[in-house]
Amino acid sequence: MGTPELFNEMGQLNKKDIQVIIADDNMSATLFLSEPAKEEDPYTYEEVMRALSNAGVKMGLDDARIHHMVEEQIYNTAVVVAQGKMVQDGADGYYEFEFETDLKAKPSVREDGSVDYYNMKLYEKVSEGDKLAQYYPPTKGVFGFDVKGKLLAPKAGKPKSNLRGKGFTVSEDGNTYYAAIDGKVEYCNYDLRIVNVLDISGDVDLNIGNIDGDVNITGNVITGVTIRAMGSIYIGGYVEGAVIKSNKDIVLNKGVNANGIGQIEAKGNISARFFENAIVYAEGDVNAGYILSSKIMALGKVIVQGSRGTIHGGDVTGVMGIETSNAGNASYAPTNLRIGATKKLRMDYANIIVQLKDIDSQIEMYESALKKLTMVRDVKPEAFDSVSYTKICQSKIIKSAEKAKCEQESKRLYDLIKESGKAVVKVDSKIFPGARIYIEAKVYEPADTLVHVLVRKVNDSIVVRDYEE
Repeated sequence: MGTPELFNEMGQLNKKDIQVIIADDNMSATLFLSEPAKEEDPYTYEEVMRALSNAGVKMGLDDARIHHMVEEQIYNTAVVVAQGKMVQDGADGYYEFEFETDLKAKPSVREDGSVDYYNMKLYEKVSEGDKLAQYYPPTKGVFGFDVKGKLLAPKAGKPKSNLRGKGFTVSEDGNTYYAAIDGKVEYCNYDLRIVNVLDISGDVDLNIGNIDGDVNITGNVITGVTIRAMGSIYIGGYVEGAVIKSNKDIVLNKGVNANGIGQIEAKGNISARFFENAIVYAEGDVNAGYILSSKIMALGKVIVQGSRGTIHGGDVTGVMGIETSNAGNASYAPTNLRIGATKKLRMDYANIIVQLKDIDSQIEMYESALKKLTMVRDVKPEAFDSVSYTKICQSKIIKSAEKAKCEQESKRLYDLIKESGKAVVKVDSKIFPGARIYIEAKVYEPADTLVHVLVRKVNDSIVVRDYEE
């Protein structure tokens, strides 16, 4: 606030008063000029600026507005005459991709309730030289200030990690990525890969083994054929009693009638329009339009979509749950549905724990031997066995790597068993007598046909109730 003179030169009380109000955050200053007496001189620009300076206002002054207040004699009105500048933090670095990064080969449900397995976008293919991604580096931000002259420093944006992987090249500035080969583009958590795709037109009647990449088959796969791929497998036609194994996903646009022979196995998800008399194992989810007399095991969920979808006969396990329109049928066909952690899962976890203890024991033995050899080296160097020391060090390194791998697997199994405790069976339409639901050691058998139910384990009992979408 300015300091007014109490009396003018004539000895009269001076009503002139300049007030400067600064906001709590120092980002603005407001000027208030009390109306002077008629016999008093109006305010001057200089005395107003002096009052602002005395109050500590140094930056962001609106000189034109101050002149206007003085010249137009704007009194008894609060006017903002100084404004700070807000700091602008820098933007984080980011990537723009020229392809769909969250592509999941899952069927969609049409408006009429049927499931569309034909128009799934399975993957994106690129050609050598295609632009894949553009990186935009972080910005430093813009400095700000308050009306008292304090400089406000921005927070710089954070950079993103460089993309790693294979099958691409990078521009000299490190910001633009291009495909180095023709193939399928994959991306997950900064891992960018272009993998080979083996395209096979028509039916397959010969074995295809150990493919380092994806396999895309337009036709059918007949009985007796074996297909193994490090990548995903896409089949446009029907599958008979074949052995099909993938380190990623398996997508069957039509369906499978395996006649009880052959096997379909994936470390990712498996989807098909139907499974009949098939043996299926997936470490992810299994999606289908219907399942008939098949043995299905999914460490994720088993999802049977569509208004007419059903699980009829067979033995179906979804560790993380089962969702289906119908379970069993009006003829009361035996149909087993299982959810939650299986005995095998629990045994696998127990075996990993035992294996870890054994590895720890071996590592402890190696460390003890190294300690003894080190003592010999320090006390009696001529008796030191450097060859044995090196071999034991190498053995310890190998066991330590094995331990890390086992610890990772034990965590995966532990998390899977823990989360499987939340698993439920959802039947959107009907569950018929003859269907059995197994949740660990408990079993539920409906005596009558039930509609729109959810089955789960609560404490030590199986609970059945209606559920809302």
